[in-house]
Amino acid sequence: MPPDTPPRRLDGRVAIVTGAGMGLGEAIARRFAEEGARLACVDVRPAPNADVVAAIQAAGGDAVALQADIGAAADAQRVAEAVQARFGRIDVLVNNAGVLPSRETVLDTTEADWDETMRVNVKGVFLMSKAVLPAMVARSGGAIVNLSSITGVVGLPVRPAYSASKGAVAILTKQLAVDFGRHGIRVNALAPSFVITSINRAMFERMQAEGAAWERLLDQHLLRRLGEPRDVANAALFLASDEARWITGVTLPVDGGYTAH
Repeated sequence: MPPDTPPRRLDGRVAIVTGAGMGLGEAIARRFAEEGARLACVDVRPAPNADVVAAIQAAGGDAVALQADIGAAADAQRVAEAVQARFGRIDVLVNNAGVLPSRETVLDTTEADWDETMRVNVKGVFLMSKAVLPAMVARSGGAIVNLSSITGVVGLPVRPAYSASKGAVAILTKQLAVDFGRHGIRVNALAPSFVITSINRAMFERMQAEGAAWERLLDQHLLRRLGEPRDVANAALFLASDEARWITGVTLPVDGGYTAH
């Protein structure tokens, strides 16, 4: 690195990103790697996760792929132990993995869908945080970034389980910040609005072709555009870095102004 190049924001840090195989998790993992983080990319799906790790390595980054179901206690603990064994420390955890299995009202949401949403979206955050916190406490520092959503702040149609889970993530974020701030550990959350990813791109393209629905969606965002994965990744990078060293216990909207009106 040339001597006049400023240090990267996560040089020397070890970060775990869950749900790293695609979408926001992939964008966050790649962005962290650009800023010097050594990465453990965690996903229940091995193939796309391996592709993300291979791309990071090809660009000169240091990353390892770990397959795990973060809603299972044994898997969460195994991830933390594997990262400690591989890198010797854990500085950052991004709890990104989540599911949205159903789009119905409460009347049509099944108990199985409710339970699975809570198991992954809320229990997964609890278990992964529980698994990494001892290492962070031992080092007297660390940063946890949780992925909430605007659905945890305002009501949106046909998302009862998902909205409840993301509201739970927002308040769990505050609770963790209260308990572990004295150990130098910062815990914050992001609340993205609608972000175009490989997972939902076809849906948004159909809306755009229809015209009226697309315009209504744009009108709900003050900046009149939907988000891109890098928008969320940049916000995650900020909260994980020393630039946010006096910020904890907040849920930051990354929403193009959706929740401002």
